[in-house]
Amino acid sequence: MEAMQPTLRNGRNVWDQINMPAHEFHERVRKVREKMQEKQMDVLLAYGNAFNDYANPCYFSNYVIRLPRGALVAIHKEGEVVLFFEGASRGLSSAKKTSCVEDVRPCPDVSRGYTQYLKEKGLTPSTVGCVGLKQLMPHYQRKLLTDALEGCTLINADPMIREMRMIKSIRECDQIRRSSRIVKGIINFLPDISFPDMNERAVEASIIREARFEGAEDVRVLFGRPQEPKWALRPSEETFIERGVAVIVYLAVAYERYWSEGIRTFNTMENSFSFPDLKKTETLYGELTKRIKPGKAISQCYEETVGEIQKSGRDYIAEYGLGEGIGLSLNEWPILDKKATGNLEEGMCLTLRMCISDKNMGAVMIGNTFFTSKTGLEALTI
Repeated sequence: MEAMQPTLRNGRNVWDQINMPAHEFHERVRKVREKMQEKQMDVLLAYGNAFNDYANPCYFSNYVIRLPRGALVAIHKEGEVVLFFEGASRGLSSAKKTSCVEDVRPCPDVSRGYTQYLKEKGLTPSTVGCVGLKQLMPHYQRKLLTDALEGCTLINADPMIREMRMIKSIRECDQIRRSSRIVKGIINFLPDISFPDMNERAVEASIIREARFEGAEDVRVLFGRPQEPKWALRPSEETFIERGVAVIVYLAVAYERYWSEGIRTFNTMENSFSFPDLKKTETLYGELTKRIKPGKAISQCYEETVGEIQKSGRDYIAEYGLGEGIGLSLNEWPILDKKATGNLEEGMCLTLRMCISDKNMGAVMIGNTFFTSKTGLEALTI
């Protein structure tokens, strides 16, 4: 669910310490150091880059990447946390204002920046935990870093951080609720507005404008025309939207780093959208939410929800998946899949999508963001 991005992330960029105080990040560092001690790690390196993969360093620093470049957070077993970001020194002031990390270092290359830091401090780590390096870091940077750490034992720490991030704190859940309110508001706003030009890009511009007014940091919009052959969700095009057709709108909004998503199917009028009568589909979707409860195996949740769709006699379109975790990234663990391991736990935030064939509209798609409470799923975007 990724859309085309500009060369600059141009939305709201603040650190509201009432919503997300510094001690939230200090507590994460404390917890990860306990885990590092268990695994005898000397340092943890959390890497991220660009607009879709900033979560690893952001989780410990609140720093969000605003250019298609990289950032690295180094957490040593003792001492200050250090943030390296690829950019000029003129970006230092902004980085310090939006990050809880005191030691922030701009550099042209985070691998070289961290290597120089080791030499400067005279540090010789023996065991290094790596987060995001294998999947996200460019090969030449990873080679430079591993060469500098020659003789060290490198440990894949991705599962350790993934486990921490799956269970959201109260503060994180509040941020997702804030982004969810924007998503919900815009979905309800669409049928109330008259568009002088029923063009996909004009509609997208109106959506983004409204989201920005509500404080959105990033916005993603995709369109689908399910009555067309070989349709798919895609970025907007310079295309007129005809009257009397079905249009699926995917909307994702980030508020202060945290994402929420919603998906709805609309009918089109002459200059507006309308909600079609989808009571049976919405009832079926409601039944799916009842199958997902904490304590159940994630694979069991998947099998029961898909089984519920099949029992209804509707044709399930599986290409967009049933859903996954959401938070600092649009795509987090756990993934609702038949091969998934582990149980659903209280405190997880999830997306749940249902895409089914429809003889009149071609296909119908519904999607929402949920919080997993003690009793089950709590809808945030309905």
